[in-house]
Amino acid sequence: MLMIDGKRLDDPHRCYVIAEASGNHAQDFARAEALVYAAAEAQADAIKFQTFTADEIAADVPIPRGRGGAAHDAWLERLGAQSLRDLCRHGGLPRPWHFELKRLAEMMGLTFLSTPFSLDAARFLVEEVQVLALKIASGDLTFTPLLQYAASTGLPLLLSTGGATLAEVQQALHVITSQAQASTGVVVLQCVSSYPCPPDACNLRAIQTLQQRTLCDAVGWSDHTVDEALVPALAVALGATVIEKHLKLAEDDTSIDAGHSLAPAQFKRLVEVMRQTAAALGTGEKWPHALEAHDRLWARRGSDGLRPTDAARAGRWT
Repeated sequence: MLMIDGKRLDDPHRCYVIAEASGNHAQDFARAEALVYAAAEAQADAIKFQTFTADEIAADVPIPRGRGGAAHDAWLERLGAQSLRDLCRHGGLPRPWHFELKRLAEMMGLTFLSTPFSLDAARFLVEEVQVLALKIASGDLTFTPLLQYAASTGLPLLLSTGGATLAEVQQALHVITSQAQASTGVVVLQCVSSYPCPPDACNLRAIQTLQQRTLCDAVGWSDHTVDEALVPALAVALGATVIEKHLKLAEDDTSIDAGHSLAPAQFKRLVEVMRQTAAALGTGEKWPHALEAHDRLWARRGSDGLRPTDAARAGRWT
């Protein structure tokens, strides 16, 4: 049984939902707090940010204009982003904020998580912030030192697989298991690194492939679509027990990840759908539900072709 903070990550009857706040705080602490409140209101299980600095993850190279269309160029202008490094400055959570946001999340019944994008960031999250699990981004699936360190902590690991082949996922898991502590558990997340991801690119059946072809403890879906119902529900139906979805504040169309994020009301609907889907799938055992007891008693025919109500009218029912 794989758990974070008393909640299972491998429960087929209850999906574990992570609200990915990412860079939608826009370097504004009040907005980061509001995202925590929104995740709690939606009854998510965890809220996750990202721990990095622009200098350590992005080159100072110009962002080409024209490729994403006029709307994308206008968005970059509003952000004042001329280079990739400029853009990434809007994303990473400032380190001093981690502690207060973690306290707020815990007060609201949420688990605080963050994705480290460097070894130093991972050590900071584990040794200083004392997170209860680590998320590894798709881009770091082949970053062996980070995988080795994460595995050595014994914390549960959430491993995104955007842009990866099955062989690369298996190799990453081999690296993890070779360094893992006995308590380490791994959730492999099917993921498509497209922002936003169109539904016909999701390849949700890969969830089952990952279940069958990897030695992981659970499989989930890191969702970059803007769908609040159908795609996540299908992911759960195919075996995902963890769903990660981006959350933004209402009316936010500027933040770095706003274009593939759900507003609070949409995210709340997502969580409701996840819970309903898991419940509707049931146990898989073929056995009469308690609600069927009446029909079993009164609607079935006997070998003589009579129902109990027919037999009662004939004076043969006792």
